[in-house]
Amino acid sequence: MNTINGVIIMARPVGQGEKTKKHIAEKARVLFEQKGYAATSMEEIREFTEISKGSIYYHFKSKEELFLYTVETVSESWRQEWEAQAKQVTTATEKLYMLAQYYASDMQHPLSKIVPEYMGTENIEDMVKEKIIHLFQPEYDIFYHIIEEGIRNKEFVSNKTIDDLAYILYSTLTGMSVTQFLGYDEDKFYLLYDNAIDVFLNGIAP
Repeated sequence: MNTINGVIIMARPVGQGEKTKKHIAEKARVLFEQKGYAATSMEEIREFTEISKGSIYYHFKSKEELFLYTVETVSESWRQEWEAQAKQVTTATEKLYMLAQYYASDMQHPLSKIVPEYMGTENIEDMVKEKIIHLFQPEYDIFYHIIEEGIRNKEFVSNKTIDDLAYILYSTLTGMSVTQFLGYDEDKFYLLYDNAIDVFLNGIAP
């Protein structure tokens, strides 16, 4: 028996605990999407899940840990979906355009809009920052492998490193999510992501 934040935490059987953990995360995700990260409290999560505070803290030591788990679950589903769809095209260029549309679609997801709010909190500890890096690494790896494939197959030519190119494109597509708040309608928003790939592949110099 342990205590977290003054709450008594009882040990749980492993099999029983996994189902409860997923239930807590699914319910918490609904609240995060509706209210945002900062406005959602652990007490509200307790009420909405109808699970004791002790059980919640048994699985998640903090709201941060719970939020990151929900994001990780969504990201893993996204990655599996992407891998299945990417098999339908053969060239790295096609994969980049497909990836751009995936990102445009993903940015419409309510939870994706909450992540920037969370990232802006000032109390993110070093350990949590490491978890965030670990969380986004699989997404970055997708960019890296596509660009690596394109260079290997001579679709792409650049004097920049694959790392640099992957970081530039990854930062571009993730950062473009802000345009949805600047009056872009849905069609234009998706087109903008295609245009980003055009600029990345062709450059803007004459």
